[in-house]
Amino acid sequence: MRISFVIPYFYPAMGYGGTPRFAYELARVLARRGHRVKVLTTDSAGRSRIPSDVIRSIQKNGVGGIQVRYYRNVSSQLAYRQRFFFPPRMFFDMRREVMQSDVLHIHDLRSLLDVAAHSALRSLHKPYVLSPHGGLQHLGKRTAKTMFDLLWGSAILKEAAALCAVSPSEARDAILLGVEKQKIHNFPSAVDAGQYRSLPERGRFASKWNVNGRRIILYLGRLHWIKGVDILIESFRLLSDLPDVQLVIAGPDDGAEPSLRSLVHEIGFGDRVTLTGFLNDGEKTEAIVDSQIVVVPSRSEGFPLALLESLACGRPVIMSSACDLGDWMPKQPAWSTFLSEDAVDLARSLRAMLQQGVDEQSLMNARNLVLTAFSSDTLAARAEGLYESLMASYAST
Repeated sequence: MRISFVIPYFYPAMGYGGTPRFAYELARVLARRGHRVKVLTTDSAGRSRIPSDVIRSIQKNGVGGIQVRYYRNVSSQLAYRQRFFFPPRMFFDMRREVMQSDVLHIHDLRSLLDVAAHSALRSLHKPYVLSPHGGLQHLGKRTAKTMFDLLWGSAILKEAAALCAVSPSEARDAILLGVEKQKIHNFPSAVDAGQYRSLPERGRFASKWNVNGRRIILYLGRLHWIKGVDILIESFRLLSDLPDVQLVIAGPDDGAEPSLRSLVHEIGFGDRVTLTGFLNDGEKTEAIVDSQIVVVPSRSEGFPLALLESLACGRPVIMSSACDLGDWMPKQPAWSTFLSEDAVDLARSLRAMLQQGVDEQSLMNARNLVLTAFSSDTLAARAEGLYESLMASYAST
């Protein structure tokens, strides 16, 4: 099949979080399975643009077997601060790209890239798949999102031939917004199982960041208000009687870093809190392996990738009740939940897990579950079946 993805940010712009990681893994495995996969994206890399030499190299040679076409945003600052991705050239090229594709998969919702793709798809009467990646709810920038939905978003959502939901709550939200139930397919996060078959030796991360001999509580992800890192810091304040415990906050800034640093200074635990900034995949795995507990403190979250990454490394997880696994993943002793936005309850959960731990067999069972049921190979096979069924149904009409 000739498969095209439309997404505002893509490799190497992994600082945007789970969406580009999901898309990259899916595209990489689909390409390995023999499909022509092309990604249409922008040059956004957070605060800056992807370097021109990197763009030239990837557009010439591909990455992971994937063809990538980067389009230049009018403003990198608007792209970073307001999530306003506007690559004019893409509007001219989109119709040709759609004509050269069997299936087009739109990742993320509410970008002008979606508008360009939807316009071309509608005029050519071709089906498309939509992955909102947790973007259906109006959390933050509500006025702008409401206006976008009135102009384009509702049509993009309802006219999709299939919608890939990353969590049970996203599936429910889609139905409430008018998507037909039979169009909704479960597509939770996934990991590259091969990356976790052989894990790094313990101690590398701790040595690099000078936290040897400490029990590490780890947060992985963007530094954004919605991620609830401030709640984690407040809960850490309540563990002042555990001087051997270190809080490590690992991830790129997405607007919240200044306030988080102020909060760390306020509680007076500066030497017991480490902010690493962005970690690449290898560094992230080293951090997980060296941690005692990984925490997902989000105020709103679908199916957290950090949960899968941590369990794949054999580490236990405490996550907010706002995270939504539903019945997509059977309950395991390797993770527990705390009441969303309740720092006291999180501190209680942290203290209990630090004292009691999780038995190795439970951690191994959870690891095996992730590496089989939630691998990128499993995800790609599911996507492949979906694409083929859409092609067959539209060919018969």
